[in-house]
Amino acid sequence: MDTQRLEQLACELAARDAGLSAALQDVRAAAEHLRGRAHALVEAFKQAARDSDAPHLAHLEVGPVEPDDKHVDCIQFRVARGRWEVVCVGKTKGEVTLVGPFRRGKPEKPCADYPLRGAEVERALEELLLRLIRAASER
Repeated sequence: MDTQRLEQLACELAARDAGLSAALQDVRAAAEHLRGRAHALVEAFKQAARDSDAPHLAHLEVGPVEPDDKHVDCIQFRVARGRWEVVCVGKTKGEVTLVGPFRRGKPEKPCADYPLRGAEVERALEELLLRLIRAASER
């Protein structure tokens, strides 16, 4: 097996993406902050559910910040309860797309774009989590 062609492709793509690594570090920092906010909100909900004798509502998970599933120039994290989830996608063009809530395996929508940082995206993330929890808690 000759690795030369794959090594050449890696060099081509790296040259195409010059500067992307630094941009992704900035997006990752913003995504980590938003993930921290999501985690704090979810933990507060889970504790209130347990305190209200409703531990069955507390099965929510905030996933790690990781490379986006679809684009090499984006970073994402997910919040899920069962088959329901939302995705927060940070983009190097300075915005965040909030997706969902949606059921896994179904179309990933609705989507809305916000600035990468600030109160506006934090409020929108809180609203998205409220919609996720309501949708995932239907009987």
